[in-house]
Amino acid sequence: MIDEVIQSDSDIDKPLVLKVIDLCNEYHVTFKYVANLFETSATNIAVTPLADIPVIELKRTPLDGWGKIMKRVFDIAFSVLVLIILSPLFLVVGIIIKLDSPGPVFVGLERVGRKGKTFTLYKFRSMVDGAHGMKKELSQFNERSDGPLFKMKNDPRITRFGKFLRTSSIDELPQFWNVIQSKMSVVGPRPHEPEEVSKYQKHHKTLLTIKPGITGMAQVSGRSDLNFEEEAKLDVYYIENWSMILDLQLIFRTPFALIAKRSAA
Repeated sequence: MIDEVIQSDSDIDKPLVLKVIDLCNEYHVTFKYVANLFETSATNIAVTPLADIPVIELKRTPLDGWGKIMKRVFDIAFSVLVLIILSPLFLVVGIIIKLDSPGPVFVGLERVGRKGKTFTLYKFRSMVDGAHGMKKELSQFNERSDGPLFKMKNDPRITRFGKFLRTSSIDELPQFWNVIQSKMSVVGPRPHEPEEVSKYQKHHKTLLTIKPGITGMAQVSGRSDLNFEEEAKLDVYYIENWSMILDLQLIFRTPFALIAKRSAA
């Protein structure tokens, strides 16, 4: 498996080099080139010596450096704090779920994370037991034709209490355990199912550059009201312009987005 591509020949045609960069971005391979090769509009670059030759690395996100460490430390501290504070709520929600419908309290759903690796995403169960197996039967009622995602306004799989869990986003709280496991981040692109990711166009694969998040640009900027392309553009902007301040701003805006969503419902 190739981890990085280094271009040392400055005579290679620029169109060919741009194709190589595009290919590296698609398959999450690091691209580096010798300094003074050609002018680039990249905003995130790093210069490292290789055999005394300065080599420039095109970074897809500011998180490709110390930012990744800062974000990880914050993710762990914030997630542990949230889980401790909300542990009584977890107990109450678990009891109501069991009383409302037969099945487990938590569900493990397959999602695609950083670099296209699948992981198990944890949520409070808001659907009837075995809901995923019913999705094919309901695919004809999908209300989203703008991308690979599935949405159905009156989904018959959702339980009575599940509707409240989804509207309030309480069903997503167990994902803080995914953050501690390093499968997710507090802030990042929305995690999608493997069958949805299989329908990505080439430019959508940028969303797999970093870990998916519990909240993010798309979630606080319209949530499910956004079409898929708009959602993807917001997440790509976040990936290319990440900062710790931006993360804090998005976390702060999340409760207000949830209140706005409930008011509109």
